[in-house]
Amino acid sequence: MLLSEDREACLPPRLYRSPAEIRCDMQKITDRISEIQESLSVRNILMELVSEWCEYEPRRWVSELSAVVEDAEEALSELRRLKAVLEDLKCELEQTREAMGI
Repeated sequence: MLLSEDREACLPPRLYRSPAEIRCDMQKITDRISEIQESLSVRNILMELVSEWCEYEPRRWVSELSAVVEDAEEALSELRRLKAVLEDLKCELEQTREAMGI
């Protein structure tokens, strides 16, 4: 952690996390994004559906496909949220580097 204060610019003391801490959080977010992307593989989803439901009547596919779409929409929402968090962490890292003179 870095405590920074700039009296000339009238900036109050501010506490910064270390770049390593921020990069660690960024890596966790990146890993989670990769997990979600893997789960969203259309090919994998369709293969699972085909193997599971191929013996059943097609009308049952509608509800299953609806559930898949709902899951994909939730995953997409989470990806958007994670992207925003990643952008925030990037800004935090840039500010910390600037404050530390790196």
